[in-house]
Amino acid sequence: MIHEETARLIQKHGGAVPRYTSYPTAVQFHGGFTEADAVSQLGSLDENEAVSVYVHIPFCHSLCHYCGCHTKIVSHTDVISAYVDMLCDEIKIAASHVTARIKVSRIHFGGGSPNYAPVSDIEKILDTLRACFSFDDEVKIDMECDPRLLTEEKIMALSLIGIGRVSLGIQDFDENVQKAVHRIQPLEHVQGQVKSLRRVGIHDINFDLIVGLPEQTLDTVRRTVMETIEIRPSRIAVFAYAHVPWMKKHQKLLEKYRFPTPQERFLMQEDVNIALCQAGYKSIGIDHYALPESNLLQAQALGTLRRNFQGYTDDAATTILGFGLSAISQFKDAYTQNSLDAPAYRKSIDAGRLPVAKGYAMTEMDIETGWAIMQLMCYSQLDVSKCPVVPMARGKLKELERDGIIRINGNIVVITEIGKPFTRVVASCFDPYFQAENYKKEGRHAKAI
Repeated sequence: MIHEETARLIQKHGGAVPRYTSYPTAVQFHGGFTEADAVSQLGSLDENEAVSVYVHIPFCHSLCHYCGCHTKIVSHTDVISAYVDMLCDEIKIAASHVTARIKVSRIHFGGGSPNYAPVSDIEKILDTLRACFSFDDEVKIDMECDPRLLTEEKIMALSLIGIGRVSLGIQDFDENVQKAVHRIQPLEHVQGQVKSLRRVGIHDINFDLIVGLPEQTLDTVRRTVMETIEIRPSRIAVFAYAHVPWMKKHQKLLEKYRFPTPQERFLMQEDVNIALCQAGYKSIGIDHYALPESNLLQAQALGTLRRNFQGYTDDAATTILGFGLSAISQFKDAYTQNSLDAPAYRKSIDAGRLPVAKGYAMTEMDIETGWAIMQLMCYSQLDVSKCPVVPMARGKLKELERDGIIRINGNIVVITEIGKPFTRVVASCFDPYFQAENYKKEGRHAKAI
């Protein structure tokens, strides 16, 4: 049973707020930011600068009804191979605009289901990146994987081409929940895959879990967490389900099922936190957990932990080059996003142009605000003397203090243990775009709880 005061806080502060995987958020990206602006950003990269690369493979073999990603369902991998050819051309076009001798320190394959692609296509992308850029001697290569598409043979092949870390989309082990969301993957299958990954030397394994899915109960979530602890992945991300059927129409298919209430979701997240911490995992930010030897914890201790579109990371690179449909690139003072439309993407590539659809050039205030929000999201505290406070949010901060969500000690804002689930709410107080009334009405964000 949830405490009456907690229920009041959820009711009062549990509204929709950004996830803050970037600042400004993608809602602010606009078409006035053009290919020419992207070319300028590429040309201004510093000599010997380390960069990360994000590669978007937007294909899956079936549709998971909870999915909020930019994906396409295809039945044959020939479609993927044709797409990879275009993606490799995009890499070459981008490289032609880079004059500095940059080094790639990390590569992340996301999607979709990148492991749906033939291994030869992944290898082709890596070969193209090597031909166009220098690789750091200790370059790290990560891949998001659909457990249903992994076999012992594929695991071995991925290991041989340099994949060193995988993130498995588990979501939930309960059979009824899996049926509701259209994603059947037995516990025994996942257990076998993890053994195979470890056997070939891939020990850095992340599990993605989701709280708030239809048909979930406190008991089913507890079982999923305990089964996860038994397998003992090195990292665990526990995301709150974002129900946005006005953006992702297929999510309407879930509405015939029972969803957990906000109060139940809160208790689920609380239970997950207690169970993982008791099992030796350490909490990182708002939704990640890692074993004590994790690089994430070392980064947090050193003050170098960051949050980006891939979640929490120890990646020190300030530039991320995104390739593929809908991929986002992050520069020191700008974001660019590729077209989501496949014909438009192809047309740009065929013409030898970057497929930029929109972007955003940051102001000095944006950079300061982004730093402030990063401090709250990564370290749960902020020295407000080092950043601007949105005037209209001063009253909100006082309100959060009265409710016990934050403590204000002079210039230092500290998020309390009670307030941790409301971290995004605290961060939104420093976001002038969110504080604008018209921004709130756009319906682009998931609820805090």
